[in-house]
Amino acid sequence: MEERLKKIRENLKKTQKEMSAFLGLGEITWQNYERGITKPKLATMEKLALLGYNIAWVTTGNGSMFVSSVHENENSNFETNNSVDKSKIFNLLLNELERIYTKDKLKTKPHNFISMRAFEMTMNIVNLADSNTTAINMVKLMLIEEEKKI
Repeated sequence: MEERLKKIRENLKKTQKEMSAFLGLGEITWQNYERGITKPKLATMEKLALLGYNIAWVTTGNGSMFVSSVHENENSNFETNNSVDKSKIFNLLLNELERIYTKDKLKTKPHNFISMRAFEMTMNIVNLADSNTTAINMVKLMLIEEEKKI
């Protein structure tokens, strides 16, 4: 399982520390997962599932890495796909939120605020959007609203 967890982290282009923060875990928790010292708890597995990862694959290695067919063809055009690519939406939101929130603006927020906010926004979008194009438009609107808040 540890190699598959590492593959997920690499797919999200995160360091082990970033992955821990992204999932709301303690700083070394993800490292322990990748070393096989501990196994992810149900809440962590649920977050991975919400991002489109196949939990059967994570736990057993059987099946494909992703539940969504979007990920099965890595060369597919993100803008014209008919289903929402959760990991790409999340990464887009994460990058934009990091641009919006300066260190000064984060002083009163929890250490993993940006990643948890990006995760929350991603889940709201994928629950409402029926395509990546719709999701991108929702991202733009949500980011405008986020900037107004601060």
